[in-house]
Amino acid sequence: MLLLLGLHLSVPYSYNLFHSLAETFSVVVACGIFMVAWNTREFSRVPYLTFLGVAYLFVAGLDVLHTLAYQGMDIFPDARPDLTTQLWLVARVMEAVSLVLAPLLGMRRFKAEALLIVYALVTAGLLTLIFTDHFPLCYIPGQGLTPFKVYGEYLVCLLLAGAGVLFWWRAPMLDPLVLRLVLASIACTIVSEVCFTIYVNAFGTANQVGHYLKIISFYLLYRASVVASLKRPYQVLFRDLGLREQHLRASEGRLRAILENAAALVIFLAPDWKVHEFNRGAQETLGWQRQEVLSRDFLSLLISPEQAPGVEDILRQSLDGRPQRQVETVMHDKQGQPHHMLWNCTCLEDGQGQPLGVVISGLDITVRIKYAQEREKLIQSLQEALAEVKTLSGLLPICSHCKKVRDDSGYWRQIERYVEKHTQAEFSHSLCPQCAHELYPDYFPRSASEVAAELKIPGNQPKNR
Repeated sequence: MLLLLGLHLSVPYSYNLFHSLAETFSVVVACGIFMVAWNTREFSRVPYLTFLGVAYLFVAGLDVLHTLAYQGMDIFPDARPDLTTQLWLVARVMEAVSLVLAPLLGMRRFKAEALLIVYALVTAGLLTLIFTDHFPLCYIPGQGLTPFKVYGEYLVCLLLAGAGVLFWWRAPMLDPLVLRLVLASIACTIVSEVCFTIYVNAFGTANQVGHYLKIISFYLLYRASVVASLKRPYQVLFRDLGLREQHLRASEGRLRAILENAAALVIFLAPDWKVHEFNRGAQETLGWQRQEVLSRDFLSLLISPEQAPGVEDILRQSLDGRPQRQVETVMHDKQGQPHHMLWNCTCLEDGQGQPLGVVISGLDITVRIKYAQEREKLIQSLQEALAEVKTLSGLLPICSHCKKVRDDSGYWRQIERYVEKHTQAEFSHSLCPQCAHELYPDYFPRSASEVAAELKIPGNQPKNR
């Protein structure tokens, strides 16, 4: 408001001063739009604002020429009286066409350098038409605006109205505040163009009001550019960073809970083999507390000097992207007791594929190995015992009189000798009651039947003879 008030106060002193200040402000704002759009083109979420930034740079260039060609400036002494009007109309048409094309572009990316060249060529072509007197007359001194100029302004208003409709159609892809600022800028430009269709004197009130509205229009578009390209993106960026940090903390909490509650041993090593993580399973298995092992060398702390070179080679292979599976190694606990560990080792990478270290996960198989060794010993002893066991099977030829047995060689041998040879049994010789009575009747007067009958009587016990 202070700026508009200052411009209004300059009108009585010099209209050329007012016009120069108004146009200079518009040019500065347009250049500001270009600078913001150009320097944020790589990360801007709204490519159409980059398009408008390039367009307004050349609109600003045409406005500079329009200002220098204004009546009384005497920059172009041999110029026609309508030169400034022609430059104005060309600048407004370029502005309106650019505002129509911007929403049609949508979110599609483009090469800003190529667009810069296209606008430079179009601007050079239009200036060539104007300065070679091939552009239609727009203003005749004493008569005012030509029909071409008036209809040209109406065409600009129509194009601006269409741009407003297109921006409204693209509302879902625009920030609400940016959309309101762009639509307000277009509305001010339309009213400004209407003012420029009704003036007769280039120093009249309608011309003055049109410049006020142009300044407001450029300022609103500058606000939209800053909000969309700088202020809001950073607000969205910080909000996204906050949400991502919350998700990261939640993910880290879940991962730590999984690690802490895992029964398996999990150790994270940096590329220099320093321990960076030591879960509860590792603490319970090896007896070390997490704080005691962090930043200490894994190889010297847990691996014996004899196995350290081989384990280090396995770790290096994993760090190079070759995961190691089912590695069996002896790790020593805090008391120096060995633990047979079966573990896997894989590389942990960042988002760019750079190695952060290796992750070791494994199980203590000491008890399993002990049971396996005991089982092997038991199997071996059973096999040895089985090898010593001899059995008799099949038909044995035996003499019906002397009871000798024929062996595999065809010899007849005493049955006890044959059994002793083919089994673990041993014989001790004695006499049955029948034989004892028959061979030694004096010592064994009773026959076998009498002895058997005596044994059948309840309460009788066999007597030792």
